Amino acid sequence: MPFLRNTRTARVERTSDGIVITRVLAEVQQNLNDAMENVSVSAEACGGKRAPIVVDLRQAMPLDAETRHYYTGKQLTDFFTSVAILVPIGAFGKMMGNIYLRVANSGIPAKLFDSESEAIRWSAQHLSPSLQQKRAVK
Repeated sequence: MPFLRNTRTARVERTSDGIVITRVLAEVQQNLNDAMENVSVSAEACGGKRAPIVVDLRQAMPLDAETRHYYTGKQLTDFFTSVAILVPIGAFGKMMGNIYLRVANSGIPAKLFDSESEAIRWSAQHLSPSLQQKRAVK
């Protein structure tokens, strides 16, 4: 069953393979409450099973320290098997993404991408066994 929900600052969907994609909206400044809602809705998109998540930050505004810290917390390992982060092409995007990865130290596989199709392909390797079986049946 498809999943698609919008929050104040993001659009969250689940692919037919079970990968969660959270796209942070342009021109919207996030705060801690937004981060909590985005993680909650993204976790709901998992459908009760841990799943890979692709976070599209290509249009996101910079975060304050408190909000950034929330996104690096334990909820990543509670709900997600991996995190693929889409960043803008170029040195600045990679620099910001690398800072996040260094701070996050998430305990799950994490990687930066500037291509959504590559991020999804990498994420498919991190589907939980039950989601991989469902994918193989297709």
